[in-house]
Amino acid sequence: MKNNSGMISRIFFSLLPVQIMVLAMGSINSIVDGAMAGRLIGANAVGVIGLYYAMVSLLNAIGAVLLGGTAVLCGRYMGKGDLKKTEGVFSLNLTVTFVIGAVLTIVSFLFPHAIAVILGTNEQLEADLVTYIIGYAIGILPMLLSQQIASFLQLERQSAIGYAGVAGMIISNIAADYFFVVSFNMGIWGLALATTLSNIIYFLILVPYYFTKKAQLHFGIKRISWPDLGDMLKIGFPGALLIFCLSFRSVAINRILLSYVGEDGLSAMSAFNMVIGFLIAYCLGNGSVLRMLISVFAGEEDKLSMRKTMQLVMTKGMLLSFATAVVAIAVSPVVTSFFFPDPNTAVYQMMHQLLVIYSLCIPLVLICQVITNYLQALDHRLYVNYISVFDGFFAMVIPAMILAPHMGAMGVWLANPIGIILTILMAPLYCILYGKRLPRSVDDFMFLKPDYGISADRVLDRSIRDLEEVTEASAETQSFCKRNGMDGKHAYYAALCLEEMTANVIQHGFGHDRKKHYLNTTVIFNDGCVTLRIKDDCVAFDPSEMAKITSGDQSVSNIGIRMVYDIADSVEYRNMLGLNVLTIKIRDKKIFSKK
Repeated sequence: MKNNSGMISRIFFSLLPVQIMVLAMGSINSIVDGAMAGRLIGANAVGVIGLYYAMVSLLNAIGAVLLGGTAVLCGRYMGKGDLKKTEGVFSLNLTVTFVIGAVLTIVSFLFPHAIAVILGTNEQLEADLVTYIIGYAIGILPMLLSQQIASFLQLERQSAIGYAGVAGMIISNIAADYFFVVSFNMGIWGLALATTLSNIIYFLILVPYYFTKKAQLHFGIKRISWPDLGDMLKIGFPGALLIFCLSFRSVAINRILLSYVGEDGLSAMSAFNMVIGFLIAYCLGNGSVLRMLISVFAGEEDKLSMRKTMQLVMTKGMLLSFATAVVAIAVSPVVTSFFFPDPNTAVYQMMHQLLVIYSLCIPLVLICQVITNYLQALDHRLYVNYISVFDGFFAMVIPAMILAPHMGAMGVWLANPIGIILTILMAPLYCILYGKRLPRSVDDFMFLKPDYGISADRVLDRSIRDLEEVTEASAETQSFCKRNGMDGKHAYYAALCLEEMTANVIQHGFGHDRKKHYLNTTVIFNDGCVTLRIKDDCVAFDPSEMAKITSGDQSVSNIGIRMVYDIADSVEYRNMLGLNVLTIKIRDKKIFSKK
């Protein structure tokens, strides 16, 4: 029997590139700004950007809370076919983001000196930092809104807009840095304005889509789902908690480096922090897409698709992580020289060592991301909160404190892989505690209890490639329904509905363009009701519209669609992650009449 692996793979790897670009763009801007500051303004400018990094971390933490919680809730509601609730979360997210962004912007304008003091400035850097805070503040609101909108565009499979937005932001930042700093000699003020301008351009590229008729989600004050606010914040909190912990970890590691290595070690770590987001963007992107898909499949209680998604990430995704590590090691000398041109200096050698060691850890980082995002999608809040604190602070700081006095910088660098391995080992321990026994099956390792979802003997899943396989799938569906106790008439109706709708996809959807398309069917028998779930990645098509248009029409045109709507107890259509998802339910009236 052919399964839906191909469709899941296509969805996953179509969503992944934009997620990687979105996650990497912050590092790209940091690298550009850091290089511009160091080469064109001076070392003090690099220090100013470094001091403001804590504020950027706060903004990213806020974005992580909203993104994480929203992605999981939207996935669940979309999986259940509840577009109204999905739009409610969409409206809620943008409203909360706007309010928070506006407040932070106003505070930055009114109290820049107080913020500078909190960030740890000294007298020499305070004036420049205040200037940078005010210049950056203009772009806070579009920055936060763009992060959220980019995520929703992913749900609607508008990858081209995401690519254009990221490209526009990076190009505009580089151009504006050169224009403001080099041409007009605006110094630190120019750097801040360049970043702000790039955030505004990014926002202006993304947002117009939601003013078009193509958009599935629509913002509305009356649509805001305020009851979901608590869950959105609770689900998303672990992502922010991790970022906060990483900020504290950065302070602790900096102190260890100053104590046992010196300023060169601190400089190497500071430069590394500017590029680390770019190094692990692949891993973070995998985690984000995994969380999105698992949330949808969990909403459908589709254990098979959940297994296939995890299998995909741990095979193809893992192989690509090794390739990413090889590339990162190969370019590490170039990246190091971007900050420290002289390879004979101690600071160059330290940063190069750190880059190579961390690059080797990329596959391990992917495993951490897979575990954390998967459990976040399944709402294991206790574990995710715990691991955020452990991974974000203790897992690295404690090994660094032990090794640095004896090994210097190398002790701190080695604390990275040690901390990652310790974090990974927490997952099997939690698995034992959660299941209250040693794991014995794939479902145990996936934290799925025996009563989760529909049992395997009540589910029939397969992919269809041509009309011949449509006939095969129809026959299998009829036999499957009969095996589960459905009477012959309703079993025949179920098979007929599946045959009509899948044949329609093959005939009209597959031939619409020259792309390779996927069609997957899932038949579920539960409590006297058969559910037919048909998914395809062809052009969007809502059969209900055709059924309404041709209602009462006596011609044979579209008679199959009209027949399905006459036979079925309910037919629901939605377009989800770029897929047409048609759910047809047929109840065995005899079974229901006995209850």
